[in-house]
Amino acid sequence: MLQFRTMNGTNTNPDPAPESILVIRLSSLGDVILATPVIRQLQRTYPDAIIDVAVREQYGMVYTSNPRVRRVWNVAPSVTADSDMDNWKLAMLDTVPGGRYDLVVDLQNNVASTAVRHGLGMHTVKYPKFRMQKLAMVWLKKFPSATTHVIDRYRMALANYPLALDTDGPELWLPEERASGVYKPDPSRRMHGEQPATGTLEGLQIGISPGARHFTKRWPAESYGQLCAQLVRMGARVMLVGGTADTDACNRVANVAGVPVQRADGATTLDATVRALDACDVLVGNDSAVMHMAAARRIPTIAIFGSSVRELGFTPYGVRYHIVEYNIRCRPCSHIGRQRCPQKHFKCMLMTTPNQVMQAILKLV
Repeated sequence: MLQFRTMNGTNTNPDPAPESILVIRLSSLGDVILATPVIRQLQRTYPDAIIDVAVREQYGMVYTSNPRVRRVWNVAPSVTADSDMDNWKLAMLDTVPGGRYDLVVDLQNNVASTAVRHGLGMHTVKYPKFRMQKLAMVWLKKFPSATTHVIDRYRMALANYPLALDTDGPELWLPEERASGVYKPDPSRRMHGEQPATGTLEGLQIGISPGARHFTKRWPAESYGQLCAQLVRMGARVMLVGGTADTDACNRVANVAGVPVQRADGATTLDATVRALDACDVLVGNDSAVMHMAAARRIPTIAIFGSSVRELGFTPYGVRYHIVEYNIRCRPCSHIGRQRCPQKHFKCMLMTTPNQVMQAILKLV
């Protein structure tokens, strides 16, 4: 195995003006999207620096059209082998002036990202994972007095750098936006700017995203279907949004709804989902990657939280939103979600009603 020497593994005495930066966030899709504000702020702070990203190959599409990123280094499963990892790193460093990044920013901070970052940078920083705080919330139900969003935690990795901070949300660039250099989700699609809510749904297009990776984060399809029927009766248009993994859930929602709904689920590309979201005035969905995609496109969002709690730091960011949740002692049962309810009652989702979600929508619009 080739030996790569790390010049500095801490965030002390940083290079005041790095000319080459590698940002590592390998997975999952929502977390990769939430890393984009740090990349924006690095680019604004160091406009002459090259910025590369390392990401699992299935999530590299997040950065394909991002003009702030010079190159996306996809981490395929084969890269985990020592010989392939060495070759992958050598190919990467051959493209970097000086043969090593001035700064490596590890926003994953786990065994896999440690293996990826080893030897690549003159300086390396990593974000604080707040492990003990998350464990205290899950097992002891002890919550912090103040909530720190994961985007702000990512920025903590660069505390010793004069980062040009902003309060903008994540980004998902479309190819035409990259060509123009202007990130501009269509403002005509937004709901009333900062004006008071109108309380009417007539003519609005409501995106419905019933999917989520983990069972305990999914509001039942039957509840979504009942909500869709109510929305259509009140004059709204409904669009089901999601990827190929969400098609079964969307089929169940459509069957329960029994009213005409548009289908934009089954999308095979990120751009297709982004364009579907851009056609919506509001998104209703679970704590999922689509929720963060909507925030990236500045779509006001109703997020339905089951096993999730806002104190974990994954609420929509940089956009108007409302959380609908049923407060029960066993939440959160996990900091990422589970494939079954450990209490076997699933009250966190089953006790959340379509009427409660409807009231949240009316307050937001």
